[in-house]
Amino acid sequence: MKKIVVMLLVTFAMLSLVACGDSFEQGMKDAMNDTSQADRETEEESQEPETESTEPEEPAEQEPETAADQESQEEPAAVEYDNLQAVFLALNENTTPDELEKLISESELFYTAEEYNSSSGKKVSYNIAYTEGAAAQKYAEAGDHLTVDFGGDGKDEFMYAQYVNEKDVSYSALLYDHGTWFDFSDNNAEDYGGYYAVDSISGKGGITVKYSNGNETETGYIPCTSGEEAIQKIMERISE
Repeated sequence: MKKIVVMLLVTFAMLSLVACGDSFEQGMKDAMNDTSQADRETEEESQEPETESTEPEEPAEQEPETAADQESQEEPAAVEYDNLQAVFLALNENTTPDELEKLISESELFYTAEEYNSSSGKKVSYNIAYTEGAAAQKYAEAGDHLTVDFGGDGKDEFMYAQYVNEKDVSYSALLYDHGTWFDFSDNNAEDYGGYYAVDSISGKGGITVKYSNGNETETGYIPCTSGEEAIQKIMERISE
């Protein structure tokens, strides 16, 4: 009986060892499978393409503007004209004697006006200046001055105006509409109305005036697009 019990115990023990061995072996296999699966997942993750960052880049910090930069962006200062120049710039082919006298009064300038005979008929000539002596019609004193002539039947049609600076009387600004003014005349073959810088010494470098009889003459009348340009040429000449 004891032998039978011993044999049963031995058999049970052997069966237990076999069962445990199978479980251990299966556990090892499962663990190895789990490790392989984890390795494959890790490898797949490492092979995924990198995505670019979608975060916007911060703009580069701009340096504050310096005083020099601000000055360079400012508009150039407006040119200032004296009272006599301002009157010249206010004139046009439609200006009347009354309008001229109002400009003179507002600018606190002196003037004289006299009537003369010309090839175009009678005309009234104004001489305007900063002093009474420089505004005289004859034997005028030295000084900046502006002459303006009117003609026509009523002697109220603007003909021309000439601004002269005392520092260089040989170079002047002219606004011409019609009438006889040195090389300009009523016999002009073309319309020469407009602004000019006049070089009265050289008599060259300007337009060639053509007359209705076919004659022509070279002048020192340099065309300008505006009265401001004509005066600017005078001031540049003076500053040379």
